[in-house]
Amino acid sequence: MEYFDTKNYQFNTKSRDGVYIIHGFTGSTNEIRELAEYLGNQGFYTRADNLPGHGSTPEDCNRCRYTDWIEFVEQGLAEMISRCDNVYVIGISMGSLLALHLSSIFPLNAAVYASVAIKFKDKISARILTPLFHRIIPFRSKKYSYPKHLWDNFECIGYKVWPMSALNEMRKLTNYVNSELSSVTCPSLLIHSNTDQLTLKENIEYVYQNISSEHKETFFIE
Repeated sequence: MEYFDTKNYQFNTKSRDGVYIIHGFTGSTNEIRELAEYLGNQGFYTRADNLPGHGSTPEDCNRCRYTDWIEFVEQGLAEMISRCDNVYVIGISMGSLLALHLSSIFPLNAAVYASVAIKFKDKISARILTPLFHRIIPFRSKKYSYPKHLWDNFECIGYKVWPMSALNEMRKLTNYVNSELSSVTCPSLLIHSNTDQLTLKENIEYVYQNISSEHKETFFIE
């Protein structure tokens, strides 16, 4: 089953403490709406937007470039900073890459990076096949990325396929963000689930070692 949310969300807009939340690749605000609403109820102004090419169609996603995602979140965060005294960022999967980028260029109070997608379990596809074949094969079913027993009962919060040109853009984004890690200085929390089927546990240690934050922690979910 495939489902996603076409709406953008803002909660508790009068608060001067802002949290900008970024969803993952091929996902939508559906995966972060509850978090945004919860934090809004805790007194924060929260904002959760669909990234370009998300909450629409895989074809639309394939038309995006990684710079589109960067420019979009830069503008969104700049708008939040203009109205808040304190600003925090939370990113999931590809959203964590964008959160790392924002942390490298904006003065944030703190940031949370979950399921950091700077390296992938399927390294051959990510490094070799995707750059070579994304113009020939526009989409690839996500079922090949999960064990069969999980996929048979899987509900996709977003597209059921990988848009391959967009996936190649995400590969470029990982390279871009990797070059910025040393510029991240805000207090940082890195989160990883040990049942994550797509991103590597070693990503957390890699980012932890390469960011320049004086205050940084890791948290693993069993």
